[in-house]
Amino acid sequence: MKKGIFTVFAMSAITIATLGFMPPSTENTPPGNTGSPADGKDCSSCHRGKVKSIDNIITSNGGNEYEAGKTYTITLNLKGDKQSKKYGFQVSPQNEKGKQLGKFVVTNAKETKLAGNGKYINQTAAGTVGSNGVKSWNFEWVAPAKGSGDATIYGSFYVSGSQSIVYTSKLVLKEKK
Repeated sequence: MKKGIFTVFAMSAITIATLGFMPPSTENTPPGNTGSPADGKDCSSCHRGKVKSIDNIITSNGGNEYEAGKTYTITLNLKGDKQSKKYGFQVSPQNEKGKQLGKFVVTNAKETKLAGNGKYINQTAAGTVGSNGVKSWNFEWVAPAKGSGDATIYGSFYVSGSQSIVYTSKLVLKEKK
């Protein structure tokens, strides 16, 4: 009887310890981890790694401007090293108070999905695999109504490789007058 209880206890402890060291599920990324001032969190809330702020991860085919109601292609380009195995992200178009500006449209449902009632977009499990130390994602952003002011696409990104790194980046889009 004692041996049986010990075996159950030992197996439970091993299972808990193993799950505690597994990376969080990439399929259930919680919303609100973009690194924006309103969200207050980035990918380091779920992933371990050094946090660095970097420019030019997020780009738009419209440059740094937008016209109300127009649709733009947003591209995310994330670089790791040759040992990088997994990549992830979450981005959101917000004003300085955290209000959603415009909306995202998924163009590759295999690799990206909406979260938080559409305020966020992030990778799916299938969208975490890169090649030669690089991973890119594309989706569309429909600009907000006229008079909405500047929109900032805030993003947080995770690269797992020889080092785990969390990046934050943003793209400020000025409303064309």
